[in-house]
Amino acid sequence: MRRLSRARVINDIESIVKNPVAGFGKHKWETNGVECVLDRHSYHGGVYSFDFEVLHVRLSTTSSLEWQLYLVTEFWRDETGETVRMTKWLKQTAGKPADVMRWIVENREPALREK
Repeated sequence: MRRLSRARVINDIESIVKNPVAGFGKHKWETNGVECVLDRHSYHGGVYSFDFEVLHVRLSTTSSLEWQLYLVTEFWRDETGETVRMTKWLKQTAGKPADVMRWIVENREPALREK
């Protein structure tokens, strides 16, 4: 089984859940059978600044939690506002990676399902 934290998997998840909101704060929505919660955090100092987006994706049935994961995007900038680092990472906290991959394959755009 390939790792969930690969860029391709992260991009697939982001394209499936399609964040419908902009701005800072907490946002909730449901799509393709999963519950999504997005938190955005920001800090601006004299020498650097950063923004974090934490996307919590959770698939549950009426009786149990199937799987859940956190997808974190970090934006780091220098004192001029120039981006010095942007990274994304994923951490699954419940369920099996194979279940997440199955959900991705089932909910991927039809043109991408073959790949």
